[in-house]
Amino acid sequence: MFTHIEHEVIRPFAKSEHTKDGHFYRTVYGKLYPSITTIFSLLDPKEWYPMWVKSVMKKEKITEKDAEKWCKENGAMSMKVGTQLHKYAELYMNNEDTIFPNDTNFEKDPLTLFRETLKPWLDENIEEVHGIEQELYSDELELAGTVDLIAKLKTGEMVIIDFKNSRKPKTPGKIKDAHYYEQMVAYAKMWEFCTGMKIETGIVLVASWDDKVRAFKCKLADHESDLWTWILRYEEHKCLNTII
Repeated sequence: MFTHIEHEVIRPFAKSEHTKDGHFYRTVYGKLYPSITTIFSLLDPKEWYPMWVKSVMKKEKITEKDAEKWCKENGAMSMKVGTQLHKYAELYMNNEDTIFPNDTNFEKDPLTLFRETLKPWLDENIEEVHGIEQELYSDELELAGTVDLIAKLKTGEMVIIDFKNSRKPKTPGKIKDAHYYEQMVAYAKMWEFCTGMKIETGIVLVASWDDKVRAFKCKLADHESDLWTWILRYEEHKCLNTII
């Protein structure tokens, strides 16, 4: 059983809203902020995608059109597995039942993936749960988002934890290129804005389909300037679209 710690909320948490332009959050004061992941999706040029399509064409010996279809379907399945994996993690951290039959609708069973990867790591490392699937925002950043887990480790360290799933093992370079560190910086600043508690460390916890878990730990201050670069790019994007 995990111990849950309640926090005094200085500023009420935001509530999510889905719009045609992406995922946004509305504060109790009526302000509407984009999620940090919406900004990444909007501004990331996705230079890796054409290379992925070409590698599939070569490996599977198929046309570009079929390779694009393959990539789209596999990407959708990975997202489906990831969504379910998050649900199991949330249930488990909330001390709720995670005994379910294995689901055959997935290429990779997310329940088995959870039991073999995230669950043992959480059991071994987590001392207290301070927030799980918590919707946050910051007036300073003019951003919002939902953090996977805020926890105290058995070492005594407070951390932001972001769950990810991956078909193949991730390298540190892949983690950095995916902007996961900037995402955790945003969550830490939002949490501090809403509760007053500062968190300096982040962990990207990756469950890969070889049933291994890998934890990528970082000092969030090392990536704060990168987050502000994304925010400035988003402001420029809004200005240009307003002018047009």
